[in-house]
Amino acid sequence: MKKQSNAYWIKRAEDNVKDYHADVDKTMKALNNSFNSSTNKLNDQIKKIYTVFKLGSGLTDTEVRELLNTKISTKEMNTLKKQIVSVTDMDLKKYLTARYNSNAYKARITRLEAIKRQIYIETKQLYPIVLKQSNKLYTNLIYKSYYQNIFDIQKGLGIGFDFANIPVDRVNYILNHKWSDKHYSKRLWGNTDNLAEQIQETVLEGIMSGISIERLAKNLSDRMQVGKFATERLLRTETTYMVNMAELESYKECNIDRYKFLATLDRRTTKICQEHDGKIYEVGKGVSGENLPPLHPFCRSTTTAYFDYLNYSNLQRRARDEFGNPILVSQDMNYESWKLKYTV
Repeated sequence: MKKQSNAYWIKRAEDNVKDYHADVDKTMKALNNSFNSSTNKLNDQIKKIYTVFKLGSGLTDTEVRELLNTKISTKEMNTLKKQIVSVTDMDLKKYLTARYNSNAYKARITRLEAIKRQIYIETKQLYPIVLKQSNKLYTNLIYKSYYQNIFDIQKGLGIGFDFANIPVDRVNYILNHKWSDKHYSKRLWGNTDNLAEQIQETVLEGIMSGISIERLAKNLSDRMQVGKFATERLLRTETTYMVNMAELESYKECNIDRYKFLATLDRRTTKICQEHDGKIYEVGKGVSGENLPPLHPFCRSTTTAYFDYLNYSNLQRRARDEFGNPILVSQDMNYESWKLKYTV
């Protein structure tokens, strides 16, 4: 059994990272549409506010403040209630209903609070959309990286040994494990809260300063870009976590007990990743955020199998057909052909 060169394993690992993050690109493209739709809806709400109250027409600061501190009418209150009714995600609808149906809140509802509420509800509706897309992306990447890594190992060693599918409970563990101080769903919730607060500040500052509606729309768009950036940062960081954990599972399945940290993909590798680059760690002691990527936001470091301690004879015994003949994986076999032949 011939083992491929170190350059081969590095090239395969780097190509895989690029492929996985290309999937993130596709997810972000879909989410951009959701962010743009939310921006358009917010702009429509702002236009109505400007039109109804003649904002931007030379009102003094005092007049604007008096207007914002005026209690809204029953009709306007009913309109706000309809905004919650229109929310399609049931968990979010339940949360918003509890948040805004208290007697204390109703007693102090002014135009200022109404505007803040409209912005919060509209912005918060991004949460279930991004969460659903995130869950789908991460689940697909866990399966994809597990099998891709086993394929690379089999092709690199030239033998098609038998292996088990990644167990569902391990997939769920990877998805639900809080590897940093917060699970990605909690981070996403916090991100949308922060975005809503920032948009509220942007809109209210615009109203108070008397800027044109066109200028306010530009400021709102810029603020939404910050929200997109935070979403992409989370997606890429968590993607690195998901695929490295799945690859760790594939190492275990292949009886590979050590891995090498690889941090050469990014042009500007961070100091913390540089310190780990090339180091060998035990698979059973791999810990995300410590000796297993990611080590920082936007981290694209990865790992390669370390074969010096591998029991090749064990893999060779697993690479026999029903007649005892060796099962070989040719160098020209691609992943899709391998997957059809060797996976269930």
